[in-house]
Amino acid sequence: LIYTCYYTTADGTGQGAGFDNARAAGIIRQRNANGGRGMILAIDIGNTNICIGGLEGMNSLFSFRMVTRPNCTPDEYTAELRFLLRRFQFNPDECEGAILCSVVPALSNALAEAVYRLTGHEPLRVGHAIDTGLTFAIDAPERLGQDRIADAAAAAAGYPLPCMTVDLGTATTYNVIDAQRRFLGGFIVPGVLTSLRAISARTAQLPPIAPEAPARLIGKNTVECLNGGAVFGTAAMLEGLADRVEAELGAPLTVVATGGLAPNILPCCQRDVQYDADLLFKGLAVLYARNAGKREK
Repeated sequence: LIYTCYYTTADGTGQGAGFDNARAAGIIRQRNANGGRGMILAIDIGNTNICIGGLEGMNSLFSFRMVTRPNCTPDEYTAELRFLLRRFQFNPDECEGAILCSVVPALSNALAEAVYRLTGHEPLRVGHAIDTGLTFAIDAPERLGQDRIADAAAAAAGYPLPCMTVDLGTATTYNVIDAQRRFLGGFIVPGVLTSLRAISARTAQLPPIAPEAPARLIGKNTVECLNGGAVFGTAAMLEGLADRVEAELGAPLTVVATGGLAPNILPCCQRDVQYDADLLFKGLAVLYARNAGKREK
């Protein structure tokens, strides 16, 4: 059993300073008017980790991670989730519903079945066809990653538009939402760790490293050069893409970053980039609120 647990306080600690809770709360109030009554369980299936959170309104009451393992059965996930949820004194009777976001389609049904067994609720599946509050101005929106939809929904609900979100995960994904709440597309590049692992695996003399905040710009040894290239290179790419998107849209661009490596990258950025550790969970809260009443009808 491999997992990492961490708490997020309900008072909003760690939220991006620019997120407009009051504006996003309007969506939650509408859900409550339609009969919403309590916490929802949010599941984010990523390529590296599965993140589970208990959400009440826009607040994350608890969250934990499990390592993504491709061959687990619904029985195994049920047992693992039950064990971890007990650590947070999770009461299924206080759970209004669930929402599931996945970029690993092979695991979606197994996790959905486990959630149903534990809560009695079939999770809402994220996708372009549900009410997202967005218009998708892209080719083949049915192929858009569900995590990108959640990030974009959070940005449209709570940040000044136009906005570009940057999710620093196994892949680094950029989403662009314009002032009319149109999802315009974005960029996908290999994640920081993915790139470092690849260069170490394909070269004879470059060691594996874990990225961290650099002590200086110009590296003085191999490890510093690898680390600086990864961190400053990612920061420069983020800024360069933001500048070009801003010029193309012809309006000031809000940039919001999320993901575990963001705190190492953002201090190296020269433009204002807001950090929101809970961006995806906020997006799941928004999506659930927009769709819960419709599912019941």
